[in-house]
Amino acid sequence: MLADRTVHDSSNNADNDAWSVSRRPGKATMTSRILIVDDDGPQRRSLRLGLELAGFEAAAVPSADEALGVLELESFDLAIVDVMMPGVTGLQLVRRLQFRHADLPVVLTSGYHLARHHLERIGLNAVAFVPKPYNLVELTDFLRLKLKQRAAC
Repeated sequence: MLADRTVHDSSNNADNDAWSVSRRPGKATMTSRILIVDDDGPQRRSLRLGLELAGFEAAAVPSADEALGVLELESFDLAIVDVMMPGVTGLQLVRRLQFRHADLPVVLTSGYHLARHHLERIGLNAVAFVPKPYNLVELTDFLRLKLKQRAAC
């Protein structure tokens, strides 16, 4: 099971944590699994750590292509996707997810402001947006709300 180990890829990333999955030790209850997709290594690692400390199980990948690969092997309850990434952007990834993993809720993040009407105009009106920098407590509360809404459906 991937949640019990950390996997590193052999890409040229200086931080070399290309895709890692972690679970808080000693957590006996079922936790929500969150996939983080962000090309910024320090941002990706700090978000993963923060989510783990908040009780989530988190996996982190640096690219859309790696996210799609991980999603073929594992299931997640929610994905947090950075908008601005080299290669396949976060917006392009969300469009692919809408076809391949339509039931996966997505939260877009970016340092650039995206208003709801921007997301609606490009056909992503079902996607939530959280601007960077975000408050981790507020973000985890928001994620719990989204996950509760998903469970109610």
